[in-house]
Amino acid sequence: MNQARDIFIGSETGRLKRVFLHRPGRELQRITIDNKDDLLIDEIIWLKRAQENHDAFADLLRKNGVEVLYFQDCLSEVVADLAVRDALLDEALSLEAHDKKLTSALKKMVMEMPAADVAETLICGMTKREASQLRNLPSLTLRTMDEQGFLFRPLPNLYFQRDPYIFVHNGVVLSSMRFLARQREPLYAKHIFQNHPLFNGVKIIFGADCADSYPNVIEGGDVLVLSKDCVAIGVSQRSTAGTVQTIGCGLARELGIKTVMAVDIPKKRAYMHLDTVFTMVDSDVFTIYPGVHENMRVWELTYHGNGDLSGIEERGSLIESLKKNLGLDKIRLIETGGGDPVEASRDQWNDGTNTLAIAPGVVVTYESNVISNASLRDNGIIVHEINGSELGKGRGGPRCMSMPLLRIG
Repeated sequence: MNQARDIFIGSETGRLKRVFLHRPGRELQRITIDNKDDLLIDEIIWLKRAQENHDAFADLLRKNGVEVLYFQDCLSEVVADLAVRDALLDEALSLEAHDKKLTSALKKMVMEMPAADVAETLICGMTKREASQLRNLPSLTLRTMDEQGFLFRPLPNLYFQRDPYIFVHNGVVLSSMRFLARQREPLYAKHIFQNHPLFNGVKIIFGADCADSYPNVIEGGDVLVLSKDCVAIGVSQRSTAGTVQTIGCGLARELGIKTVMAVDIPKKRAYMHLDTVFTMVDSDVFTIYPGVHENMRVWELTYHGNGDLSGIEERGSLIESLKKNLGLDKIRLIETGGGDPVEASRDQWNDGTNTLAIAPGVVVTYESNVISNASLRDNGIIVHEINGSELGKGRGGPRCMSMPLLRIG
């Protein structure tokens, strides 16, 4: 394993130096018309093209000075330690609801695999047909399952690395995912952050405790690190108000965050997370889906240094709250689709608002969002475009696909 490296996220727009990605794999080939809704995927995704799209994204980041690390590589490295593998499998199998005979046999089988195959199985899943050596096991679960039934469910959403965890300063919030299809993702991340030397010294702010789980939900796409002192967190379809307040206490106590802007957005799949309708592209510039700020309510939660809440105050507008907490006289909002409601709606389906800033005023977007990208350029933003023809079918953009580990400035 490599030596530990610096990890620090103090903004949304500082120059990106290190990032976590997951290259899509065979888990996407598990998606069918029958299971896609349960797996939270809207369309069948062509794996070969999705990998080509993703490789081009990673190459663009590297060409701009970003070190790319892969989630699956780190998972493979930590499960090489049999003690870590043993603990991880106990937790992962507890989310599969198998009977004890099947759980025990599955664990024994995976404990004997090479580490790379373990990581592959944990991410891509395993069917009854693929575990033929268990066929005669006295397990009702197994015997009532069809050949394509999952013993380990696949994780086709894992290439959206923004959601299962969130780095703030040198700490991490492990998400508590709203839907069962994604609940194993932060579990794997927890074992990586607790055991991989790359993450020595990282503080787990939320998610390591068994109480930090459903229905106390939070997902990373709802968290924007606006400055070293202020974090915005969406109260959304995927993150609850009570969890936002709890996480604010931990961020204040452990990392010195002073203010959490709790941004209440409509509870719709089309909005899903705060970063699907609102992202930061420069120190005073944000992209936003037209009209959404008129339907937002914003509360400022302030905290004492010990993590105790000192106050909650509702603000009249998102813009005024941003100006106050960022110490700015003016905020610029760039509307998706150039503000045209039809173009905005079209670009929103392709995550036109979900930009990834790799430096102040420099972003990565999908090339299909022609009108939104032109609007960004008209406002002085440098835009790097990638082909997201297959990646976008999972309903996420460049920000969703990346988890920054180190930003400078």
